[in-house]
Amino acid sequence: MTAKTSIANTNSLRTTGAIFALPDYALATVTGKDAERFLHAQTTSDVKGLSPSQGQMSALLDRKAHVIALFDIYRHDDNYLLLVPGNQCDTVINQLETFKFADKVEFEKKDGILFAVQGPRSRRLLMLAGAKTANDLALPVSQLSLLKCNVTVFSRSLTGEEGYILFLKNEGSGEFWEKLRQAAASLEMVELDEKAVDAARIEAGIVSFGIDVTEENLMPETGLDHSHVSYTKGCFLGQEVLARVKSHGAPSRGLVGLVFAESNDSEKQSQFPIKSEVLLDSQPIAWIHSNCYSPALKRYVAIAYVKREHRVVGKTLSVTIGGKPYTVDVSLLPLLSPPTSSQRARQLYEEALDCFAKEKDDDETSQAESLLREALMLEPTMEDAYEALGVILSRRNRLDEAVSLMKTLVELNADSVMAHANLSVFYMQQEKIEQAEEEKAISMSIRMRMAAKEATKERHQEEEKKRLKEEAKERMEMFRQVLEIDSEDLLANSGMGNCLVTLDEFERALPYLQKAIEVKPAHTVAYVDLARAFAGLNQKSEAAQTLERGIEVASKRGDMMPLKQMQAQLKELS
Repeated sequence: MTAKTSIANTNSLRTTGAIFALPDYALATVTGKDAERFLHAQTTSDVKGLSPSQGQMSALLDRKAHVIALFDIYRHDDNYLLLVPGNQCDTVINQLETFKFADKVEFEKKDGILFAVQGPRSRRLLMLAGAKTANDLALPVSQLSLLKCNVTVFSRSLTGEEGYILFLKNEGSGEFWEKLRQAAASLEMVELDEKAVDAARIEAGIVSFGIDVTEENLMPETGLDHSHVSYTKGCFLGQEVLARVKSHGAPSRGLVGLVFAESNDSEKQSQFPIKSEVLLDSQPIAWIHSNCYSPALKRYVAIAYVKREHRVVGKTLSVTIGGKPYTVDVSLLPLLSPPTSSQRARQLYEEALDCFAKEKDDDETSQAESLLREALMLEPTMEDAYEALGVILSRRNRLDEAVSLMKTLVELNADSVMAHANLSVFYMQQEKIEQAEEEKAISMSIRMRMAAKEATKERHQEEEKKRLKEEAKERMEMFRQVLEIDSEDLLANSGMGNCLVTLDEFERALPYLQKAIEVKPAHTVAYVDLARAFAGLNQKSEAAQTLERGIEVASKRGDMMPLKQMQAQLKELS
């Protein structure tokens, strides 16, 4: 496959979707009466907190918090499933066996094949393959009959798009794959080669074990501790080192993205060797790992370890790599955050409404109808699209199609007020009075039930808001007492400011939060609250400046949660 074809396929993944095999992935089961307790103690995630059919990212560390393996854990049918990438399954099982001792727990690598379905039309493809409703695909892990095969379906993105991983036994896997390819082709979904899959992975900022992360890496410098580690679950191997690093600040280097300037003729850029040094003023400041040309960004991009002092999101650096000059921007991972299927469907819906306003009922073709059907491919339960399409069909005297459409929506969501209300209208147009009245009664019953539920929800929200304010008032007294003893106390100033912001007393909050930042400029949480206070006073310029300073501090420290929160605040301000 040529480079241009690979790029085109990656673009198709973003617009319609794609399928591909996962020969490097494996599935293992963990069974036995001690399975939950054992996995909870050995892995970095909160296994005891998993509900049935739920999953979480996890890892195995050594005593010094180096990464041994990365994988996902799912609770399924009273057992646990480990979805393991990168040919690490044997490593994971051997590591777990080492610490088994007298525990009643067994590990088994499952014999079977794994495939990926990724992209905007992935749900529609699986529904075409046999999933009865979109709700069948809502759980992180489920067992479904697809194309007459028993398939374990994991809701898991490998590309940044909505996606699924399918596991089935070897028997019949070849026939299953061929049928899946045919079904995908009918939806204009493509089959990705390894290069295109890797480009999509890098755009999505998804690390690869053995390339971006190895057993040489400490978990905190990968940044994966924010998604793979529970700091509240108690002891596990490497936990003590992790806690010590977290309490002492950011590691000396961390994993972020680099986006190369367009002027570098990036489409022709040869791939950088892994661990290529990035030099600034002849000094190494970063080391490149996964890298490729990004079809979506139209830039060359890389996942790289960057030294703390240069790890500032949005910073532009003039550097040298392999003796050649480059201009790069430091970026938070993921490098690309594509719109969700729901967002794409909403955009198509809005376009359809614009087209519908210009169309006549006797037009031979309807662009609005095409756009709405595409929206329903992306979001099978989008009620607004069903209603709009039903109106178009009824106005074109295609009432049987309109009724069928609403019945489909009822199958997807039995409590859809819109579906039953429209069925009542369409039946009335067909002079089916009894059926129309029945649907009207169902619609009214659902409305009443939903109104009661919404009232209860609003009451609970008000009660929660009141509780938080009362709690803030109680905490303020504690902070006041501390500040009387030491007016420079960091946590008391930060806490008092947070309480006052919660109480909407923004003016009073300012001096406490400013003092907290003065005492400790790296206290990222204070920047979040200070920006909220400025925004509450409608001082948008001061809020933006506070967020920009906070983002720089959080970038260097690797404080991902405050960093993302501040980026969202800044985006909202602008």
